[in-house]
Amino acid sequence: MIERRILVLSLVSILCAPVFAYAGGNPPGQPFQNLQLQIDKLTQQLGGLTNRLTPPTISQTLSCIDAFLLDIDLSITGNKEIAYFAIQEQGINSSVNTITFVEPGLTSVNYQFTVESGAEVRKFLFIASDTEGNTGKSLIQINPDICFGPCPPGEICP
Repeated sequence: MIERRILVLSLVSILCAPVFAYAGGNPPGQPFQNLQLQIDKLTQQLGGLTNRLTPPTISQTLSCIDAFLLDIDLSITGNKEIAYFAIQEQGINSSVNTITFVEPGLTSVNYQFTVESGAEVRKFLFIASDTEGNTGKSLIQINPDICFGPCPPGEICP
């Protein structure tokens, strides 16, 4: 029993001695204040890193000009300067493929283009990059009946 107490006291003194030795020459709470300062500094650095790695946001709105033409309004926003954006129609018979470099200093861009309705589903890939190389992308699918909807039963539609 006495050996056990000696063992426990020895372990406590070995493990706690560095803390007591450090605290002896410093004001109360100092080790924890330094630790909190380090945590705060790391949190701030992580926030800055997260901000640097945020890609541009791409959004689009679709509106019909008539039963055969669809207007696509593309909007790109970022917390840094936009470098370029690209639009690529996916598929074998793609008719829209463009890359546009953006004027320096802009953090938002709007681009509008019109496509003809087709007999098949069409897919468009939008990509935007900021000046730090962060890239955002968006893929939209356009159904052939988006502008005139399905034909009502019993009617002849174009």
